[in-house]
Amino acid sequence: MDRSRVVSDLFLTIDVTEVVEVGHFWGYRIDEKNSAILKKLTAEINRLQLVPLAVHPHPDLVCLAPFADSNERSYFRAQILYVSGSSAEVFFVDYGNKSHVDLDLLMEIPCQLLELPFQALEFKVCRLRPSARSLVCGEHWSCGASRRFTTLVSGHALLVKVFSVVHSVLHVDVYLSSGLQDFVNIRDVLISEGHAELAEECYESRQSHEVLKGLFSKSVEAVTGTCVPSPVKDTEKHLIQVLLDSFASSKLGAPSHKVTLHGPFNPYELKCHSLTRISKFRRVWIEKESINSVAISDSPEDLHQRVLVAASLSVNATGSTMLLRETSLLPHIPGLPALLSMLFAPVMELRVDRDGKCYTGVLCGLGCNPTTGAPILPEHDMELAFDVQFSVEDVVEINILRAAINKLVCDGPNGSRCLGPERISQLQDSVRQKLLGLFCQLKPRERIVPKWPEKPYEWNQVDPKLVMEQADREGSRGKNTFLYQLHRLIVLSSQRCQDPAHGTGVPPSGRLFSSVVADGGLSVPVGRTGKRGLF
Repeated sequence: MDRSRVVSDLFLTIDVTEVVEVGHFWGYRIDEKNSAILKKLTAEINRLQLVPLAVHPHPDLVCLAPFADSNERSYFRAQILYVSGSSAEVFFVDYGNKSHVDLDLLMEIPCQLLELPFQALEFKVCRLRPSARSLVCGEHWSCGASRRFTTLVSGHALLVKVFSVVHSVLHVDVYLSSGLQDFVNIRDVLISEGHAELAEECYESRQSHEVLKGLFSKSVEAVTGTCVPSPVKDTEKHLIQVLLDSFASSKLGAPSHKVTLHGPFNPYELKCHSLTRISKFRRVWIEKESINSVAISDSPEDLHQRVLVAASLSVNATGSTMLLRETSLLPHIPGLPALLSMLFAPVMELRVDRDGKCYTGVLCGLGCNPTTGAPILPEHDMELAFDVQFSVEDVVEINILRAAINKLVCDGPNGSRCLGPERISQLQDSVRQKLLGLFCQLKPRERIVPKWPEKPYEWNQVDPKLVMEQADREGSRGKNTFLYQLHRLIVLSSQRCQDPAHGTGVPPSGRLFSSVVADGGLSVPVGRTGKRGLF
């Protein structure tokens, strides 16, 4: 690479020694200069007459600890993380890996060996977050994602491009060699395989990125300019070297960073509010014993709505505050609040934009009186504005799931048709897979800016000509013996029939979609094209 590009983009060649989690790891630089520094340091340690520790081992103590590499044991600079019995876990501050060492093998470190900045670097892959497929497994990252990331970064020399520096952690793009001259971005690999999604960097990272861009652009001018005096070149190169050294200069290697948040209120704290109309303006308090009593957002730059559910709810005497007990904060999956509401709401009405091109939100509740149009239970209606784009296909999938639940509940062991255990197991597995497919799409739903309707909490806001009724054939045979009625579809302008026989912009039939549960599985009879979700 030419010199100006190296200076402006700040590429580093590294070796990964410790994976904390997907996208978060430790390593050290393996360029010629850094390799010479480590080789010289190792030689100095090997020449020492090692002596045992003068004090009892304790956390944060820097010492010399052994590490066996290729059956040859050598001593390296290390920091004690914790002591347990007769051994301690140490962090090797020049390489980034950890190891358990017997206490009697730890040695004193001379003061002159502490003058050299620690060489281990902490990295995070920038613009990366777990996908819904990872989150639904119950952990921040699924086991499959963790294994895949470890395989990609372990045992290879990696090229990283520094995006920003936040709290001494380098946010980087990571590239793996895939040939003689080709490099593949590891973030792109994780996204293409469904383990991760593209995310926005935090404010501190974006701010640091702008500072680095300014510094390195000036450095390029100093290096490549023809009229710049040599002292300026030397100054800029010195600044770059100071920046590289400062990445790990005073850091003692613990793979975490703690920040003190000051109360009683803080921008990182999650605020909760009720979705129902009657409780919209009530304050929400979570019991102090709950782990969610102080819920912190680890990605405040992500403004997607989240869901907190409570098993117990009570209201104070004045009705101004709700107290929640036994709460669970659901995974941070974009669109999850709307999906759950549409899946289990008795009745819903989709909202569309003025041009009728897309869905903008949904009103959920018990619906309204078909004669008077008055809401049946207005206090408990829920109005949601979408922050991701939903399609007709999403609504069809939701209706398929509702029809399957109807069949399992009404025709199960105690139902009218008494399905056998094997058939029930097949239906349950089919529903489970479709539910995961609804939440965990390989391509994440497009993010949109929420748009609230002009008349919130009011039913029948859509032209009746654009409403398409759906009927559960199995439910109709059972004379209304079903748990969920199927939602009505709103025909979008891009999907309206252009057949002159039916009139432009008008659906040819009010019942093109009819969700059923066939004996062999779930199926949906569709419109004229024979393709699901198309008219």
